[in-house]
Amino acid sequence: MKTLIVMNEKGGVGKTNIVTHGGWYFAERFRTLVIDLDQQANLTTTMGAHVGHTDSVELFSAVTRVEPIGALTVTRSTRELLGIEGADREVIKTFRDSLAAMADDYDVCIIDTPPALTNRTYGALLAADAVIAPIGINDYSVQGVAELLRAMKGVSTFYRRPEHQFLGLLPSIFDRKSRRERELFDGLAEHFGKIVFHGVVAKRDTYSRAAGEGQPVWNMKGAAARDAGHEIRGVFDTIAQKMEL
Repeated sequence: MKTLIVMNEKGGVGKTNIVTHGGWYFAERFRTLVIDLDQQANLTTTMGAHVGHTDSVELFSAVTRVEPIGALTVTRSTRELLGIEGADREVIKTFRDSLAAMADDYDVCIIDTPPALTNRTYGALLAADAVIAPIGINDYSVQGVAELLRAMKGVSTFYRRPEHQFLGLLPSIFDRKSRRERELFDGLAEHFGKIVFHGVVAKRDTYSRAAGEGQPVWNMKGAAARDAGHEIRGVFDTIAQKMEL
């Protein structure tokens, strides 16, 4: 099983939209597990038809295997996840061990993390093979990038594990019609260079409608949905290639 986490300590960067579409994308070809670690539970709501019998918090309390319910299985976010933050750091290793116990049950695991560096985030980092960081095209969303990279390095060093495959900064909720955002995008690419992901997820109302209907945008009708589907599938085509899936 290869594990990808989608993380940024800044909220409002389209993280959950990327995870949900990643789950649907990979489930077309692979046995896919999606873990919702964000207490807001937006992913759990959107992907409700695929939620299995396991709450995400259980993966921290004891080594737990999630029973597959089909090609796509989602673990449920609950408010009890907040209790993980006051727990002993051993929960971080327990989460890693839970995922290791399922290595033969799934091909791909995608994790939606909370918008903060918490025990849940560190558990996801310890278990992950690859990391992608969605960022908004504004003056503030890139401020947490250095801290994110430090967290990745810190987990690898402290737990003596291999370094993560960092897939890059994924420009998300990008308003192509905004001159200001186009200028910021050019500045982002110039400043961060090769770590900017080749591809974007643009700001589109179609994504909100798809989430409300609990389906991927490429299953919806209309030219706008078709464009959005082509765009985000292209992002995951690149991710799959980079992760050698």
